[in-house]
Amino acid sequence: MRSQKLKRHIASPSVLIKGCTMVLCVMAASWSAFAGDGAKPTTLTSVAQESRKITGKVIDAETKETLLGVRIQVKGTSQGTITDNDGNYTIEVKSSSQTLVFSFIGYAAQEIQVGDLGVINVEMKPEGTDLAEVVVVGAGTQKKVSVTGAITSIKGQSLKMPTSSLTNALAGQMPGVVAMTTSGAPGSTSEFYIRGISTFGGRATPLIMLDDVEISAADLNNIPPETIDQFSILKDASATAIYGSRGANGVMIIRTKSGNANERTRVNVTVENAFNVPTGFPQFVDGATWMELYNEAQESRHPGSAIRFSKERIEATRSGVNPYVYPDVNWNEVIFRKFTTNQRANLNIQGGGSKATYYMSVQGNHDTGILNTKKVHSWDNNIDNWSYNFQNNITYKLTPSTRVDLRMNAQIRQFQGGNYTPGDLFAKIQTSNPINFPITFPAMEGDKHIRFGSSVLTGNSYKENIYATMLNSFKEMRENTINVSLKAKQDFDFITKGLSATLLVNFKNWSQNSFNRSIQPYLYAVDQYDAEKDTYTLQRLGSSGTDYIAQSAISKNGDQTFFLQGTLDYNRSFGVNYIGAMLLYTQREYKSAVLPHRNQGISGRFTYDYDHRYLAEVNFGYTGTERLPKGARFEFFPAVSLGWVMSSEDFMQPISDVVSYLKLRTSYGLIGSDETGLGAGAPHFLYEDIVTLAHQNMGYTTGVNLDYTLRGPFVHNYAVSGAVWEKVKKFNVAIDAELFSSLSLTAEYFYDRRYDILLKREAWPQSLGFHEAKPWSNKGKVDNWGFELSANYNKRITDDLTVELRGNFTYTQNKYVDVDDPVYQYPWQSRTGFPLSYTMGYIADGLFESQEEIDHSPEQTFGSTPLPGDIKYRDVTGDGIVNDDDKVMISEYGRVPRIQYGFGASVRWHKFDFGVFFNGSAKRTIMTGLMAPFGQYDNNVFQFIADNRWRPDAPNPDAKYPRLGIQTSETANNSQPSTYWMRNGSFLRLKQAEIGYSFSRGRVYLSGNNLAVFSAFKQWDPELSWNTYPLQRVFNMGVQLTF
Repeated sequence: MRSQKLKRHIASPSVLIKGCTMVLCVMAASWSAFAGDGAKPTTLTSVAQESRKITGKVIDAETKETLLGVRIQVKGTSQGTITDNDGNYTIEVKSSSQTLVFSFIGYAAQEIQVGDLGVINVEMKPEGTDLAEVVVVGAGTQKKVSVTGAITSIKGQSLKMPTSSLTNALAGQMPGVVAMTTSGAPGSTSEFYIRGISTFGGRATPLIMLDDVEISAADLNNIPPETIDQFSILKDASATAIYGSRGANGVMIIRTKSGNANERTRVNVTVENAFNVPTGFPQFVDGATWMELYNEAQESRHPGSAIRFSKERIEATRSGVNPYVYPDVNWNEVIFRKFTTNQRANLNIQGGGSKATYYMSVQGNHDTGILNTKKVHSWDNNIDNWSYNFQNNITYKLTPSTRVDLRMNAQIRQFQGGNYTPGDLFAKIQTSNPINFPITFPAMEGDKHIRFGSSVLTGNSYKENIYATMLNSFKEMRENTINVSLKAKQDFDFITKGLSATLLVNFKNWSQNSFNRSIQPYLYAVDQYDAEKDTYTLQRLGSSGTDYIAQSAISKNGDQTFFLQGTLDYNRSFGVNYIGAMLLYTQREYKSAVLPHRNQGISGRFTYDYDHRYLAEVNFGYTGTERLPKGARFEFFPAVSLGWVMSSEDFMQPISDVVSYLKLRTSYGLIGSDETGLGAGAPHFLYEDIVTLAHQNMGYTTGVNLDYTLRGPFVHNYAVSGAVWEKVKKFNVAIDAELFSSLSLTAEYFYDRRYDILLKREAWPQSLGFHEAKPWSNKGKVDNWGFELSANYNKRITDDLTVELRGNFTYTQNKYVDVDDPVYQYPWQSRTGFPLSYTMGYIADGLFESQEEIDHSPEQTFGSTPLPGDIKYRDVTGDGIVNDDDKVMISEYGRVPRIQYGFGASVRWHKFDFGVFFNGSAKRTIMTGLMAPFGQYDNNVFQFIADNRWRPDAPNPDAKYPRLGIQTSETANNSQPSTYWMRNGSFLRLKQAEIGYSFSRGRVYLSGNNLAVFSAFKQWDPELSWNTYPLQRVFNMGVQLTF
């Protein structure tokens, strides 16, 4: 019933496909009309024909505008001509072997051999200064000089790094993008935001568009940099309004490469081999040190008690008398390989003729993991990932005014490894000390299994041998993504010049399947040991171990997306007046369950450019969502932007040699999001009550024998009263400048005010009877602001020496304006006014130095009795007790950095080139915590604890780790989040360095990735959690060949 109601308001794909067919028929009729009037390319039947005329048209490859004044010359002669007002030309040639040279200021020259062609149409690409660059904007392109919105663009080559994860290359590359590496695992996806986080409880990540079609971050991660022509970031309301509800958090647009008309076929091959060395993983103490620290902790908390480990055993472990009886296991060496290798190969073919252009690419990645596994069963469960990416872009001109684009991206991925997440495995190193048992015992005659070491935990429970865990399971997962778009464009110049229409139909399908295998390990422990003979006997622990492999069923998952987009464009110049207009219709249907999710909208854009001096742009989106009730589904989102190119004014001419370009621009607009509340548990359809009619926890029991039970309804969610869109008002002001025709500068300030964020009314008391069905309301508010700076210097010093310097800086800040907190007793307990990423805890006033100080300090009620060397907390409330009321915001920074920046340099000298790039983050906080050693499971001890602990024999009030203890009941006081554990998480990373040498057919190069980290935090990599799959220092060798 519900889906039928929705169909009345949002058209189904079948209806729209019929409409598409009608549009294509109109275009076919237009094609016939053009074919009938004889306007088609001429192919000469005689190659040897002499003195013939060549005609054609020259246009901008990006904007498709005709170019006036392009110089066409017969190479090696003085014969030439120029294009007219419509970009047309005619030139006479004497031989099919002659070559035409096309040149125009601000564009790359092209050479085309005449051959047997009679019509040569040319698309010229801009080059030179950034101002001539064409940038990708929402559903179109614009000259950078005419852009009034906040848009940053880079070429795909800038993202090329020796990694199979494209998103790992984003950090520090573009102003406004805040990217955080979350893992060093092969294929892992980084976390990234545009201009920070400005909402809560819903989607905060940007919309990602590949060739006009939405994709996921995982899809983006697998796209080769060689395939990317341009990568654009849309940040303000003017730039994103065209996307309606999908653009509230910014938009990433990726445009893949295309072939060029009349371009000879080029074949490019890239092959790389990388050596990856894990770095930044914390170290643990050896066996003898572990036992000494255990004795110290025991004696420290319980003076005079019998120590657990004798000096003899400690020395026997240190000297390695018998590693099976006195084991000393370095679990880092057991789990990690010293290095691993990865390979990547990319092949792409590009070219075109007068009618068709093509770009085809195939890439293969092979990534292996750093786990030190070996094949002991029917599998090798080290990480072994294969991924393939296919890109096929074909453009065909049916007539001079009709063009069809086919773009197809296919991704095939296969992942193999253990049936566990590496992070969980690495975390178990903390619960596996070095002295409990050896990794394995020697095999005995007749053994058909490995004798893994272990020891009794309690009863029939045994301690986990993480080496056995690493070896004894296997998981294989396969993923396939197919993304196909067909786009037809029809020019309607016969109606009015500059009018055109496009129709795009896209289908995207993702599927996944997986299975796993496992076997239970045989566990052994030393039963008796004869020290004189240095012999021992083993016992099998319980009934551990199986001889047969267990295999799961195949798990399957998938989704599919249908997307339809139609545009009507008008672009025309009237002298120095340029007018552009676009009307856009979109519909998207995403289905991963029974009911699909649908969005529908109409958007528009109007631009005006007077003499590249005064610029104005108006955008709007009228977008619908099925999440809201009838009458509230559609919302209007307008935006406006203005620009003034001051450098074009007469009063700027005296300093034009210094200030070659200067533009002021500003924008303001309203954007919406229909994904509000989804991350906080809000239902998809906000206008429905969700009720279980006969809930097992609701009802009563009656009857003579109390054997008759009646069940009642349970309300999970009430329909949201007055549900509306989440909205954000975006303001942006910026200045773009170019100095000395070589230094480009951009500075931007932005302020986002987000409101109507859907949240659960947790401030409502339980006593009102709502239970878990507390109402949802569009009440939340967040402010987000900041600024961005970027600079690029490009100078050709001599004919053989070119230098480029670049850098960018992003600062973001936000705060909760309304998060519906209840009225607390103390103001610091409310989140209102706090940043979205902050750190809460106790204020630590160092360590207790004496029992007298403890006796005269406020009572600390955390489950253990403080002793000298334990953490002392501040009584913020002044009530004589330190408890939960004394928790305050101890840092206005959290895991997400306020500042992110990047800078680099590249130098080209003769045939050599060198590049280096750094990225960094600042104003972020790391909380290390107690990471308690020993305890119930005899946990391992981090080396930094041993090096920095408070010691009874040499008490240091400034020690970085408090008094040791054995059980939680002894150390609970020290485990609280506090300023004692707070560390500065800022860092600077040498992200990449590369040196290359070019020759006639290609280039060879050496590169390194993640070569060094500079940070005050030394315990592990400051960007990751301690047990995350570590980053690797990568050394890469590659060769690029062109044919």
